[in-house]
Amino acid sequence: MGPIWAAARTVLPALLVAALLSACTGGQEQRGDRAPTSQTGSNGIIVAAIGEAVSFHPYKTTDTASSTYQSLVYAGGLTTRDPDDVEHIIPEMAESWEVSPDGRTYTFKLRPDLMWSDGVPLTAYDFKWTYEQASKPENGYPYISNMEPIESYEAVDDRTLVVTLKEALAVGLEQADAAVQMPLPKHIWEKYDWNDPSQNPEILHPTVGSGPFLLQSWTRDERAVFVANPRYFKGRPKLDSYTIRIAGTPQVAYQWLRAGEVDVSSFPPENYAEAKQLPNVTVYEWWPATGNWSYIGFNLTTPALQDVRVRRALAHAINRDAIIERVMFNLARPIDSAYGPSCWCYNPDVPKREYNPDRARQLLEEAGWQLGPDGIRVKDGQRLQLRLIYGPNTSRVRTAIAQVTQEAFKQVGIGVEIIQLEWGAYLARQRDPSAWDLAVAGWRATIEPHWMYQIWSEENIPELNAGSYRNPQVEALFKQAAREFDQATRKQLYGEIQRILAEDQPYIFLFQDKSYTGVNNRIGGIRPTALGIDYNLHEWYIK
Repeated sequence: MGPIWAAARTVLPALLVAALLSACTGGQEQRGDRAPTSQTGSNGIIVAAIGEAVSFHPYKTTDTASSTYQSLVYAGGLTTRDPDDVEHIIPEMAESWEVSPDGRTYTFKLRPDLMWSDGVPLTAYDFKWTYEQASKPENGYPYISNMEPIESYEAVDDRTLVVTLKEALAVGLEQADAAVQMPLPKHIWEKYDWNDPSQNPEILHPTVGSGPFLLQSWTRDERAVFVANPRYFKGRPKLDSYTIRIAGTPQVAYQWLRAGEVDVSSFPPENYAEAKQLPNVTVYEWWPATGNWSYIGFNLTTPALQDVRVRRALAHAINRDAIIERVMFNLARPIDSAYGPSCWCYNPDVPKREYNPDRARQLLEEAGWQLGPDGIRVKDGQRLQLRLIYGPNTSRVRTAIAQVTQEAFKQVGIGVEIIQLEWGAYLARQRDPSAWDLAVAGWRATIEPHWMYQIWSEENIPELNAGSYRNPQVEALFKQAAREFDQATRKQLYGEIQRILAEDQPYIFLFQDKSYTGVNNRIGGIRPTALGIDYNLHEWYIK
């Protein structure tokens, strides 16, 4: 997935559901004179991954490992982004669409060649049924807020969907599309429980899909094997199989890539220079249009962190430039708010918390935190001791950031306990506001800036807004920007959102990272763009 290390969480407007290849990291040095030969099979590829998926249920998960698995099996999106012009929306599962004069109603005409892998036609009624299930609050869809602007969602006939919004929106096309991120096969799923894997075998082992591949087998924490779907609407993939192999550690994943035991793997920045020299590997790299970024999140239910002076002090205590240089090996660029330079709405003129430990100490003292006899600050008898979580525990970058944070905060009088967690445990702990104070994490953002409202929205506490940030002004600005059709005015509104977030400091914004992936030279058909490399996975082939 490129270096949003450790399976960053994903914000989903349906168009962006297809995850980039699972995050893989790290390697120990091995040298030899001969190029390793691939051991992965004649017409299939193996992709190394660190994080394991949770399930194949697109409406119960938020992690990128799960979305990777799901996007192999289920096609998604009535529309998509043009890889050569990411601001341009082009047809995907819909062959065309029309917009009503009042801008509220979108009529989509589905492609005539949509079909489930069992030969049953994929129709507008599958979209409609999926929408009905996902929009039920009792079904627990994490992105149910995508449904709120929808007034009606109707299947007129097999190939015609009519989506009516409550009001015209600048993001209306994506909003109409986002209501169903992936249609599920009604004729299969309607027989089963939507929520319970013990009552719905499709959640853990889907038998019918619509994506480029179909699940053949899944051995948890070992591998998942997918085979080509001959009924995929873009044509049968040129690869016969696609296997995700769980490495467990970044070191093992990189060793596999070097040795030719896997065909695709990402790796941490310290291996970048060496990977570029591997005779059997091409390193593809790009600045993603999604603007992936990393941060240290604050749990704003922690009393000490409710004081903005404390949050700003902690931001001043972190030397981001040193992290970018020594941890990211300059394969990243600093950010100061919620959007990076990849976004058309980027505002560089926001308050910045440059590295300044003296200013950090001053702010802490202004907030009433005085140094105690052991060097840890105290206020009203309470020590300023914080718990920092990150996951999974195999990420070298996340580990390094956690360690740098611990030492930096110690220098200004704050104690930090580092808690390493595997991905599932990390997500579970983030949902419990009593279980953490700081979190090292990352977001794979969206191309359209509107959709990032989800991580700041009060209604998404604690699922996406794990830090419990609340600011009605920010939410109002997001709503205003969604209703504003003039791009220049929208840019100003998103610029104001960035300014407020930089002032409020709900996160310590660290950096936007460059994406890159190592691919065995035997694989052809890869063309990196701002959308990454797997947007045309069905066209990959063995040379």
